[in-house]
Amino acid sequence: MSRRRCISSLTLALVGLLAAGRAGAQQVLDGEAQIKAAFVYNFLKFVEWPPLSPEHDGDSLVVAIVGGGALAEATELFLAEKHVGERRVVVRQVKWDKPLTGVNAVLVTETDAKRVHHILSTTVSGAILSIGEGEAFASTGGVIALVIQDRRVRFDIDIGAASASGLRISSKLLALTRVIHPDKAKGPRP
Repeated sequence: MSRRRCISSLTLALVGLLAAGRAGAQQVLDGEAQIKAAFVYNFLKFVEWPPLSPEHDGDSLVVAIVGGGALAEATELFLAEKHVGERRVVVRQVKWDKPLTGVNAVLVTETDAKRVHHILSTTVSGAILSIGEGEAFASTGGVIALVIQDRRVRFDIDIGAASASGLRISSKLLALTRVIHPDKAKGPRP
């Protein structure tokens, strides 16, 4: 199957998941935000975290959302009552200047560059998958950046940042990524 067909199939599957899940309880949200929220959920399925440390609850996968807006809201609604394998997904809203203790993944919707840099600097010391928006996110220390290209949602992965955080990204996910940054294992860049 070609890469383009894989991406199209993934997008269609994600849209199907959105249509099937919690439609009655959710308010109508921005379609792009809903698609990105489904991507976030699927990213969680294709990442391997290091063995559990004492601060992580083995029964849950904790996703922090830092910032607001349509993507934050859509992701919180989409992840409600979801599981990744046997682990229940728990969503927490966290302010940008608070520690990410006990968090497995963080969705950064904060737009202020200094705040984003601060958030990313806290993810380097822990096994935290950082997900954000825009082409600059993955090139400034984030692990996965959601980007819009030709009116479609795509994503960049900085495998150096993932490796620095102790995360392993599945080759299945890497095969679908638009850009891989293999040489940036230094964490957030100034």
